[in-house]
Amino acid sequence: MGLGFALRRLVSIDLRSLSRVTLYILSPCLIFSRLSQSTLEADDLGRIVAFTLITTFTMGVISWGTTRLLRFDQGKESAFLLATLFVNAGNYGLPLNLLAFGEEGLARAIVFFATSSFLVNTLGVYLASRGQVGVRESMANIFKIPLIYAVVAALMVNFGNLEIPEPIFKPLEMTGSAAIPVMLLILGMELSQASVREEWGTIGVATFIRLVVAAGVALGIASLLGLAGVTRQACIVEASMPTAVMTTILAVEFDARPKFVTGTVFTTTLASIVTLTLLLRLLR
Repeated sequence: MGLGFALRRLVSIDLRSLSRVTLYILSPCLIFSRLSQSTLEADDLGRIVAFTLITTFTMGVISWGTTRLLRFDQGKESAFLLATLFVNAGNYGLPLNLLAFGEEGLARAIVFFATSSFLVNTLGVYLASRGQVGVRESMANIFKIPLIYAVVAALMVNFGNLEIPEPIFKPLEMTGSAAIPVMLLILGMELSQASVREEWGTIGVATFIRLVVAAGVALGIASLLGLAGVTRQACIVEASMPTAVMTTILAVEFDARPKFVTGTVFTTTLASIVTLTLLLRLLR
């Protein structure tokens, strides 16, 4: 992030092109290489997917209600929903779960990450683009994003116990491993142009919903679904992550108020140092 921040201050960078490389190549390769090799049992996998979908839906209701209460226009509503619904489950959530809960936590976090990424690249694409285009075109944009096809292909390989030839899998895995550092570079570049002062009030509301309200929702839904042990811990931590870096990429791609979205990513990331520390202490 620091290198990306410094680079864009010093050099003129075509950020949209770099974002597209991540969106259309790096992220799909990361999801496919990780999810296709997952060894979780079907019951655990199903519970994690259900948890991810239910928490996202619940947060969507809360966030949409907030936008109605504050009387946002459609463009600002879309940006607010982007900033509060989708979490940084990959480049933040995966290493944190590995650090806190070991390989078992990482395995479960990967399933959450894959499901969350699917939502970002379907519902997120719709929300990001609907502020600029109509419903039909927004829906069409969903099917232009290759990540959804990577998820389907990975599940077919995993559940079908299919063997991927090494000359095919290795390049995909190597390409996917570039996704996380490039996402962080993009975030740093966006932050170099961001100003939290412009919409600090709205960013503050989004940050509270993303970090505090989401943690409470996650605790409640985990109990409702009967999650226990490492599965419960990993799911709650993932659902309480700051705003996803991918939302910045989508906001840039579809011009969905990228300064507001990036400001929320920045603020939630800093504030999460406190909130996630407290949450990990609670879950131990």
